[in-house]
Amino acid sequence: MIANVFWILIALLGFGLLIMVHEFGHCIAAKRGGVQVDEFWIGMGPKLMQKQIGETNYCLCLLPIGGACVMRGEDEDSDDPRAFGNAPWLVRFVTLIAGVVMNFVLGFLIVLCLTWSTSQEALPTIESFAKGFAFEGEQGLMAGDRILKIDGYRIWTGGDVSEGLRRGAADGKFDFLVKRGGERLLIKDLALQNDLDLGEGRKGYGFHFATQELTPLGHLRYALVLSANDARMVWHSLGDLFSGAVGVDQLSGPVGVVAVTAQTAQAGARPFWALLAFISINLGVMNLLPIPGLDGGRLLFLLVEGIRRKPLDRKVEGYVNMAGLCALFALILYVTGQDILRLL
Repeated sequence: MIANVFWILIALLGFGLLIMVHEFGHCIAAKRGGVQVDEFWIGMGPKLMQKQIGETNYCLCLLPIGGACVMRGEDEDSDDPRAFGNAPWLVRFVTLIAGVVMNFVLGFLIVLCLTWSTSQEALPTIESFAKGFAFEGEQGLMAGDRILKIDGYRIWTGGDVSEGLRRGAADGKFDFLVKRGGERLLIKDLALQNDLDLGEGRKGYGFHFATQELTPLGHLRYALVLSANDARMVWHSLGDLFSGAVGVDQLSGPVGVVAVTAQTAQAGARPFWALLAFISINLGVMNLLPIPGLDGGRLLFLLVEGIRRKPLDRKVEGYVNMAGLCALFALILYVTGQDILRLL
C-alpha cells in the first residue's frame, strides 16, 4: 500500500510539473509584456500554501489536476492600462500561445535527454529481409528501398514503419511509396503478415533496417522527429475519436493518466520520462484545439479580432469561454468516472 502511494505521488509530481511549466509560460510572457498577473495557481481546489511576491499571489492547491495564470481583465473590460484586454494584440497572442510552446519545448528537451545516450538511429531504408519474405523483387520491395509512406502514412524513421502498418488497411494489403534509385515508386497491395522470424525470438513483417551513427546535430534532429511523432500520434487519435473508430468511453481523465503514469514509473526512470514527454506534447496539441475555454479557443477569438481590426465584446467572449469550460469539466467528470470503474 505504501509503495503504491509512493508511485502515485511520483506520478502526481510529474503531472504537476507539466502543468506548472504550461502556466509558467503564460505567466512569464504576460509579465514580460507588461500585463498584470494577479494570481498563479498550481493545482485546483482548496489552497494549501500561498505567498505574495510583488503583485502576484502564488498558490499551491490540493488537487493536482489543473492550474491557472490569472491575469487582470482577462475575460472582462477593465480601465487598468495593464489589463490583459488592453494589451497590444501581439502581446496577447504571445501570452496565450506561450503555455503551449513551453509544453512542446519541455517534451522536446525530455526526448533529447533520453535519446542522447543512443548512438544509432534506425533508418526507414530496407537493409535486408527475413527468411520467407514473399515480396522481394523489382515488382515488390528491394534492399536499398527507402520507405516514404505506407497507405499514406508518412514514414520518418525505421520505428514509424510498425505504426504505419498498424494503421494500414484492414484487409492486410498495404500500399508502399518508396524511393528507389533516386525515383519514387508506388508498390500496391502487398499482403504482409506479422509472423516472420526476425531472430532472437522476435516476430514481425520481415524487414531489417539500415542504421546510422548519430552526431550531435543528428541527435537534435532525431529528438525533433520523435517529438513530432508524439504530436502526430495525438492528432491521429483525435481523428479516430471524431471518426468513431475510438469511443469516448476509451478516453482517460486525470485519474487514468495518474494511474498509468504511476505504473510506468515503477518500470523505470526512462519509460516514466518518455511518458511525461508524450503527455507534455499531448497537452500542447490539445490546448491548440479551437475549443472555448482552451488556449486554442482564446487564440481563435484573438485571430477573429485581428481580422475584424476591432475587439470582440469581452462579456460575450467570457460567457463563451465559461460555457466551454463547463463542457470540458463535464467531460472530465465523465472520463474520470470511467477511469474509476476501470480501476475497480
